[in-house]
Amino acid sequence: MSDLDDFPVLVSIDFGTTFSGCAYAYIPQDKTPKLISEWPNQTMYYAKTPTVSLYKKNKGNYEMSAWGAGSKMKKGMQKPEYIHLYKFKTQLDETADLPPWKSPITVLDAIADYLKAFHEYAAGEIEQQLGKRYTRERFRYCLTVPAMWSDKAKGVMRRAAIQAGMIKQNDKEDRLMLVSEPEAAALYCERRCNEYDLKHGDRFLICDAGGGTVDLIVYDIAESAEGRKLSEVTKGHGATCGSMLIDLNFGNLLIKKFTMQGAKIQDDVTIPNLVEKFAFALKPLFNGKDDLHLELPWNSFFKSIKDPGAIGIDEDTMVFTAAELKKVVFDPVVTKVLALIRDQLDQVKNCSAIFMVGGFGSSTYLLDCVKRAYGHKVRLISAPNRPEIAVVFGAVYAGLNPRKVTARATRRCYGIEILSPFRVGIDPPELKKHLVQGLMCDHRFSKFVTKGQLVKVDECINQTYNFTYQGLQDVGGNSKISIYTIDGDPPQYVTGLHESAYILIPNLFTTADLPGKSVSFELKFYFGLSEVKVEATVLGKSYTTRLQFDIDSHVNLPRQILFNSTREY
Repeated sequence: MSDLDDFPVLVSIDFGTTFSGCAYAYIPQDKTPKLISEWPNQTMYYAKTPTVSLYKKNKGNYEMSAWGAGSKMKKGMQKPEYIHLYKFKTQLDETADLPPWKSPITVLDAIADYLKAFHEYAAGEIEQQLGKRYTRERFRYCLTVPAMWSDKAKGVMRRAAIQAGMIKQNDKEDRLMLVSEPEAAALYCERRCNEYDLKHGDRFLICDAGGGTVDLIVYDIAESAEGRKLSEVTKGHGATCGSMLIDLNFGNLLIKKFTMQGAKIQDDVTIPNLVEKFAFALKPLFNGKDDLHLELPWNSFFKSIKDPGAIGIDEDTMVFTAAELKKVVFDPVVTKVLALIRDQLDQVKNCSAIFMVGGFGSSTYLLDCVKRAYGHKVRLISAPNRPEIAVVFGAVYAGLNPRKVTARATRRCYGIEILSPFRVGIDPPELKKHLVQGLMCDHRFSKFVTKGQLVKVDECINQTYNFTYQGLQDVGGNSKISIYTIDGDPPQYVTGLHESAYILIPNLFTTADLPGKSVSFELKFYFGLSEVKVEATVLGKSYTTRLQFDIDSHVNLPRQILFNSTREY
């Protein structure tokens, strides 16, 4: 990468639904990348921190007062001036069935505030380890995002990184690289291909199962004199069916057991505390065979239970049988993961391996279920060493070698709005326009790529179009190129669709021009990396934009806006 001299420290941040982590590498003067194996301490243990924030009201406004583990330690604060935020990353998943976001802190602010605090701490630790030569002004970043996220969700993350002070609005574009989580995990697993006996032509599936989302993609291995490369075989798929749903199921099971024995849950602390104990101490141990024993705190609440033995309580311990945990807590989620894996395997032939990564991916029970379901189809089903750090470490590898993956499948259909000759009997009459070039159809969609189309890294899809001078109203103004993103098949028209981005071309025509004069321009779409870049070249000048979005202030979904990020050069 051309900017290694300017930014010799590469920091990866795995911003997760339930936990977030960090790793980094630096490029010394000899230009050989040095990976710092573990952060914050250089031991063989990598500890993530909870993605939790605590806000306190101050003079009418809420300000973050704690984050991560420090926020969780203060969870007993139930005063109205405190607000706890957690699992806010899921609000960017447009496919998730979530209640409306009602917090006075916007989703964008919640993400930006957390990233700011996380980055401040991480950057301080890294600066302390590397010394004065490598200050944070010389850092560049890889930020991981789910593969299933839309372009606008990625746009929100980029804006949050700017708001958090990680980068500046006018920084070089490649100072912040967004990397899909399963791709990062694939690069982590790729480094172990030899020990797994994976070679040229083999294909492997990455199942990145985290706290919130489960992402899956199949990769093809290609070996050459230049080394081993990967390319996507499927367009990838995912869903919000991570291990937090297991926690939710366990909480509902507790409520059912307690209420059937007459207990009245009048606080909002007892159940969350028990679920947290289950999540940290018991859930990782579940193997589908052994019962689990949950220690109960001393609490007057438990005295209200009529028959403790009927729901498995013996003194200060509550027993949950393996059968009920499978049926009620684990299997409803595991079944969804198995269906996602089946969908990927149905799209490819001869998949050689399945790698389970992520916090949920390290579950012994989930791994056993995957082996039972697909062991007859796939010869190797495994969780690599330290699967919970696969994404954050893989993101470092992605930043050091962003062209290790040579081809990706587009997640959506992309195109622009054009005028085209009107087709009588086909095009709607309301789109008919009488222009100098004849009878034209307005709002036609011109496709660049379809959803799932395989494009190579650094490959650009280009087409040539014309702006046509209609008269004096075009003098001194901007000619506009409207860009659209569709999660499905390409439409014929853009009516009813929201504009994803646009490029403005200034001052194409003058009063000396005659109506009907055409100026051609070349439009290029670059799909090679995680974000889509669009470039228009007209009259020797180029204008570029990325798909940019904003967040509505108090709702749970990103709101598309007409945000002009055009750069001329």
